[in-house]
Amino acid sequence: MYLHSLKLWNWRQFSQEDNGECGVEIEFNSGLNVIVGENDSGKTAIIDAIKTVLSTNNQDVNWVTEQDFYENSTSMKVECIFKDLSHMEESFFYDWLTISSKDTELRVLMEAEVYEDINKQKKIKKTVKAGPENLENALDDTVKQLLSVTYLKPLRDAAAELSPGKRSRIAQVVKNLGSFAEDSHDQKKIIDSFAKAFDELKTILDEPVLNKVGSTVSHFFEDNNQKTPEIRSKEMSFVEILRKLELNLGEVGTGLGSSNLLFMAVELLLLSEAEIGPQIALIEEVEAHIHPQAQLRVIKHFEEQSKDTGIQYIFTSHSPVLASSISLESIIFVYNKEAYSMKKGHTKLNASDYEFLERFLDATKANMFFAQGVIFVEGDAENLLLPAISEVIGRPLHRYGISIINVGNLAFKRYASIFLRSDSKKPLNFPVSIITDLDLKPVNYYEEPSYIRIDEKLNRTIANLFESAETNKELERVYITVKDVLDKSKTIYGHSIKERLEKNELKQKYEEIYTKIVEHLEGLEPQFEEYKDKMTLEIKKRYSDDVENTRVFISNPWTLEHSIALSSLKEDFEKILLESHYSLEPNRLKKKKEWEAYTEHEKRATMVYKFLLEKDISKAVVAQQFAKYLSDNKSRLKEILLLDQSLKHLINAIYHVTGGEDGAN
Repeated sequence: MYLHSLKLWNWRQFSQEDNGECGVEIEFNSGLNVIVGENDSGKTAIIDAIKTVLSTNNQDVNWVTEQDFYENSTSMKVECIFKDLSHMEESFFYDWLTISSKDTELRVLMEAEVYEDINKQKKIKKTVKAGPENLENALDDTVKQLLSVTYLKPLRDAAAELSPGKRSRIAQVVKNLGSFAEDSHDQKKIIDSFAKAFDELKTILDEPVLNKVGSTVSHFFEDNNQKTPEIRSKEMSFVEILRKLELNLGEVGTGLGSSNLLFMAVELLLLSEAEIGPQIALIEEVEAHIHPQAQLRVIKHFEEQSKDTGIQYIFTSHSPVLASSISLESIIFVYNKEAYSMKKGHTKLNASDYEFLERFLDATKANMFFAQGVIFVEGDAENLLLPAISEVIGRPLHRYGISIINVGNLAFKRYASIFLRSDSKKPLNFPVSIITDLDLKPVNYYEEPSYIRIDEKLNRTIANLFESAETNKELERVYITVKDVLDKSKTIYGHSIKERLEKNELKQKYEEIYTKIVEHLEGLEPQFEEYKDKMTLEIKKRYSDDVENTRVFISNPWTLEHSIALSSLKEDFEKILLESHYSLEPNRLKKKKEWEAYTEHEKRATMVYKFLLEKDISKAVVAQQFAKYLSDNKSRLKEILLLDQSLKHLINAIYHVTGGEDGAN
């Protein structure tokens, strides 16, 4: 059996719905579960709710206090649903089972309320029972103990827990192992060995200790009442013997990380022993005191164990390393007082997206699960510039808990869909800004504007179709196809098609068809703005713009660098670009004069960006230098950036995830 779901009513930050429904419901995997989210999102509250209902096998006392009640409420409920019970478990828990035509489950309910006793003192009443709704029965202590979980608290002192003494954890664990059951052969063997060891110690101490002590003691007593000292071994129980033991790794000065790993191994010993009841391990901050490489080994071990042993692991984590190294389906994302499973069917990701993300979701990208909002970008330039721009406009991303995720230009759809839910009734509404390029060369890019190649890929495809036509029928079919495409797009696709038609050997034979095609091409007027609007709509639809809290922000019309070259900061950008390429001042001045000759702003911006591309200058280096320039001139540039239309998409993207009024384009 495993813990299938948890429901909370008025438990800490999780309230109760107006219609009486639970404030939050968390669905768990039967194997590995890693609860992630920003600080104070409710990760610990979920763990504490489970152990308060089910108790822990280290016999910690789990009180319900006034601080556990949501705001001013005086009553609360916590419900645990267990599924996949074995036949033996169904027999044992039969009196409390909920049986339906679909399956059998065990429902355990904790209720608590604040009341005033006869002395007007506030007290808390807590009950734990189980059974179908409105037919619950009290649980016997023996049953409660079978439901207990293994719990490892955060910031644990592993070295102290493994040390000898009255509170020795190693003693508690070993005594509960099946091999050392009461009156077992192994237990008797240990007790006998301990007694024998004392007998041998007594023999060793006779001469140097007892004989010398005895000669002195004899002078203290009357001759007729002499006493003889002797060393006796105190009869010790099995547990008392175990309390003398210390578990370590055989090294002097074992560090916190190694001790923590050893402690986890000890705590999990008992889980595989149980035949009846859930085998649940709750570990808060599983990465505590462990360096990243060890974290990977630990989580991979737990991932494998969850498949092979039937143990259910429910961890909390603040580690992007862990979040990136496990299956996305094992993650439970806590956000805005809700818990969202990332399993298939719960998000808008498809099967191939899960496969892709398991390969490419690294620690840098996984930090989105610990943020309050995310900006997805497609390149290093945006990654470097956005933090600087956010500082200039007074919305530093780190102050708002915003992560920038550089996904490359092919993965927006996959990453963005992580935060989109398949159930429209339970939207995540996580703030996501997607910044991308329209990648549409402006008209002034081309030397012959009467033959604009707006879509070069389609242009090549059409030309190849004409070239491959070998018969009249094939050529006519190509013509009809081309005309249909061109009519729909209302765009000229370039002189290269004309050139290929003129070279076509079939031109002479099929002069009439050829003439119609040429007339059609020449009769079209460039419809750049219409085509740009069409591309913009397609990109926004592709990346789920305005779905839940996802917004798409697009450079207009080409790339980020082209937009900067068009902006109010164009001269500063040009200077940085020239300094990145030319080491000599005269060369910079010469190129700058060439640019200044273009009086039309768009044409100048196009030539500046063409220079960046043709000279193969590193966009990352230019972005880094431009980011430094922005950071060094914050106060002067703030109003300029906020009013600049060319960079408006970047400003709006920042405002959207930081909760600003201008966050919509």
